[in-house]
Amino acid sequence: MTQALQAEMNQADQRVEQGVALAQQGNYEAAIVEFDGAIELQPDHYVAWHEKGNALIALGHPSDGMLCFETATVFNPDQPIAYYSLGWAAYTLGQYDTAINGFRQALALQADFPNADYGLGLALYVSGQYEAAIGILQQALTHQPNNPDIWYCQASALYASGRYEGAIKHFNKALELQPDYQAAFSGRGDALVGLGDYEAAIASYDKALGLNPNDTDTWYRWAVGMRQLGRHQQSLLGYDKVLAAAPNHWEALYGKGFALMKQGDLEGAVASYDQAVAINPATPKAWLNRGITLKNLKRFEEAVASYDRAIELQPDDFRVWFNKGVALMSLNKLQAAIACFDEVLELNPDDANAKQNRAALLKRLDASQS
Repeated sequence: MTQALQAEMNQADQRVEQGVALAQQGNYEAAIVEFDGAIELQPDHYVAWHEKGNALIALGHPSDGMLCFETATVFNPDQPIAYYSLGWAAYTLGQYDTAINGFRQALALQADFPNADYGLGLALYVSGQYEAAIGILQQALTHQPNNPDIWYCQASALYASGRYEGAIKHFNKALELQPDYQAAFSGRGDALVGLGDYEAAIASYDKALGLNPNDTDTWYRWAVGMRQLGRHQQSLLGYDKVLAAAPNHWEALYGKGFALMKQGDLEGAVASYDQAVAINPATPKAWLNRGITLKNLKRFEEAVASYDRAIELQPDDFRVWFNKGVALMSLNKLQAAIACFDEVLELNPDDANAKQNRAALLKRLDASQS
């Protein structure tokens, strides 16, 4: 190595050191200038590329940061840190396959690399690979048994795979380690719903909302829990909380319509269903309940039109055909009503009410023709 080359390498190292010092002070733009200077002197300077990536991430440029980490792995493929950083940058960008590969490579180079197993488990979880995530996160917990985020992530993966009791235990552990972990209270509520324990779920959602009263997702699930308990006035309060923050939340509008219908406010229910289907016209249950409410208001033609929209979306739902048949009976459209009950019995042959209505309609039809 020539003296000139050694001098350039030393200068590059000095510029990296200066850049790291600037980054530690929060002056990332100036730090990047130093890292670029080091790269100009020594294009394969692995540390300069990696530190530049960190600075770009800190400035909110994950794509550019990821490119720097990828370059660092090319120049020094035996160092796990760049693969680890690449994994987090890719995760931030929603590029979960790249994130998974990055974390796996880091662990292949250093099996106990800090937080890499957690990163891998998290990326597997958000990409829907729940079983793989559960195994990796269990491994992560052996390394960091006091990390509430890992307990929370493992709980979430268990919940997503339908293991509600295990999920509750893990959410509880996260809360033991961090008593103000709002998302863990909310997640525990979801797992309790999965077990059908709505009272306990509501209590857990209450804890979550006490920590963050502006959490619309938890308010929505709280309202659904209240609906399951038949507490429609309380569920209405929850839906209104959601809609105050998110007026186009069509599920909350649908839920509000159901609560109003149960409370006897039929006009209000129709108005809420109207808003729900305006936002999401492809939801058959809203068209069905809208039709039922219109039928109860004796607006039978409108009810039939609403049922028809539900049938277009879900033609094998015998409930819609049954309700349409009832509305047509009220309109004295006997043959059309019989056809609806025929559809019901094709889909649900043991439906006693449909059989009874059909038989009564045939008698009326015979009487009208004799």
